[in-house]
Amino acid sequence: MKISVIVPVYNVEKELPRCIESLLTQTYSNFELLLINDGSSDGSPEIMERYAEKDPRIRTLHKKNGGVSSARNRGLEQAKGEYVCFVDADDVVASCYLEWLCRAIQESRLPLAICKQVDFEEKETDLFCDLPTEMPALKTHKIENYTFWDENVCTRCVRGMMRADLVRDIRYDEQIAIGEDALFMVQALLRTKGYVCVPCALYAYYIRPDSAIHQSDFSPKQYSEITTWEKICALVERQPGSMSRTAEERFVVACAHVYYRMAGSDHADPELQAKIVRMAREHWRAALRVPNSKKREKSKLWMLICCPAAGRWMWRLGKKLKQG
Repeated sequence: MKISVIVPVYNVEKELPRCIESLLTQTYSNFELLLINDGSSDGSPEIMERYAEKDPRIRTLHKKNGGVSSARNRGLEQAKGEYVCFVDADDVVASCYLEWLCRAIQESRLPLAICKQVDFEEKETDLFCDLPTEMPALKTHKIENYTFWDENVCTRCVRGMMRADLVRDIRYDEQIAIGEDALFMVQALLRTKGYVCVPCALYAYYIRPDSAIHQSDFSPKQYSEITTWEKICALVERQPGSMSRTAEERFVVACAHVYYRMAGSDHADPELQAKIVRMAREHWRAALRVPNSKKREKSKLWMLICCPAAGRWMWRLGKKLKQG
């Protein structure tokens, strides 16, 4: 039951060793580790090769820089395992990450398994101290009950493992900078009757301040968050149950995210801002359905629909107060 673990590597010489070490100390040992160097300009390639010399399970691949999606696609092309999973090179996994996800697939007889994640910053340690000693009872989710607001939503590829034949002909969209894994996972999900969740955090996500999703200033590539949810809505529009409705809700929330990040930035584009407002207003019924538990998102969205100019002013004011 060999597993292929695909790890894109780009300028992470500081974080890469801890990621690799967390994978080489897994309780499940029958796997291959594909380290894909995506044109790094730091010492990451040398670190990859040093580890590969010590452990025959590691295969290193080198390519020109093309982004995380192109690196993952190269890994999918080269993967030999029956199962596939993805890990980011600056993150860490629990020692039972591979074992429990693999067992979840086998015991549930579903082709896709996910786990929860914990977020951490640079100096945090003991990330998995609260893990149970034995794998907890699994939770299965049917596609007809799927919602994109569920805490166990299946949109982050690094939290999951899947049968390789499920995604053999699916590829990441290399034109998308934010949400590319959500689009990939939805395509995989639509080929199944459901998925299984290991209800504990086996994956630790490093909060990198300079990542695209966490930048306070807007950059043009952040518009791809809207593009992602447009494509997901098109994929699921005929799906029964709540999947299509909640995809539309996430789409309008993405409109608000992008709009307010753009407000007051050097890349503010009045025509693009007007387009985003029009899209949000066209889907105002979806805005009504956004869960009340998402108060911040809902308030930003309705400000966008009803009075975008006031929303921009409030966003700029909040940014100034935050900066002191």
